[in-house]
Amino acid sequence: MWLFDKMNTTTNDSTRKRVSWVDYGKCFCMLMVILSHTWGYYTGNSNLFLELMKPTRLLVFFFISGYLIKLESFDFKKMMSSICKKLLFPYFVFTIIIWIPKHIVRGDDLAFEAMFLDIFGGYASWFVAALAVAKITFAIILRFTKNLKTIWLICAVLVLGGFVLTDFCGTLPWNANKGLVALFYLAMGLTYKRYEDKLSKKMWLQAILSVVVYFLCVTLDHFVLHKSTYLFNLGVDQVSFVGVSTFVFLSLLGIWMMVSLVKLLPAGIRWMTYIGKNSLTYYYLNTGLLTVLILIMGKVGLGYSGNDWITLGLFLLVVGLLTIVSKLIMHFAPWMVGNFNSKSIHQPK
Repeated sequence: MWLFDKMNTTTNDSTRKRVSWVDYGKCFCMLMVILSHTWGYYTGNSNLFLELMKPTRLLVFFFISGYLIKLESFDFKKMMSSICKKLLFPYFVFTIIIWIPKHIVRGDDLAFEAMFLDIFGGYASWFVAALAVAKITFAIILRFTKNLKTIWLICAVLVLGGFVLTDFCGTLPWNANKGLVALFYLAMGLTYKRYEDKLSKKMWLQAILSVVVYFLCVTLDHFVLHKSTYLFNLGVDQVSFVGVSTFVFLSLLGIWMMVSLVKLLPAGIRWMTYIGKNSLTYYYLNTGLLTVLILIMGKVGLGYSGNDWITLGLFLLVVGLLTIVSKLIMHFAPWMVGNFNSKSIHQPK
């Protein structure tokens, strides 16, 4: 298939399988993000499944970021270079390109000062900004210690600091307070990698148990207990031990469920691998594309009328168009996603 060209790989089977589940997990969660945005933008509401998946879909990216760090061979300069090229540079490219068209379509006022603060203040994409802060902070921690207990101790202090900053300052530039809170999940991913072999036995049983336990617990909380509170917008005065611990518990169950399920999948599912490897491109572009498509649909009489099949069709259309755009970027302008060593098809061979 042209849209999902097979990725070149020189790794052995075990490494390839490990990379596959990481990409599958990122794919699954990015599809949940796009589906959530589609439902919210088009219908103005959410649905039960998306609400039940809320403790999982974005936190998996923080978990995987921690998992992918090679602690024994950690190189601070390489990690910082990777963050700059693969995360920060694409952030500026995409947010600058998208900001004006997105605000024109929405009918918002265009002010250079607002654009500057939005983009360079790290507000244009809270998730990417928080991920960058979390990864940079984690890299600094690892530069000084590789002892897992010490890493956890430092992260615990910084997570508490994230709550304090939210309480006193609200949302900081580059969503730094949320990035500090997210350190918990990076540390969890790093810890999982150390004990992965011991935790990867009887995956079928783990998958069944994790699905049953997760949906039982999250459904119970959603309909009966109402205890879970979203972790990234809380200040100290809002922190309820029960609320935060419930959310963290549910998110860890969700991560366990995701890892268990995707590890059962065979290596070589090209479309999942592709979306997983290019998940940030999908993330940057999906809301802008949705805004345009929904505007067009409204003009031709296809506004939301209660037919959820149209919503699902819109979701599939968005994923398909994003894949085409992503492929075009990889062919013509790979530098946009930080691939400065890749040659576009217009460059001389």
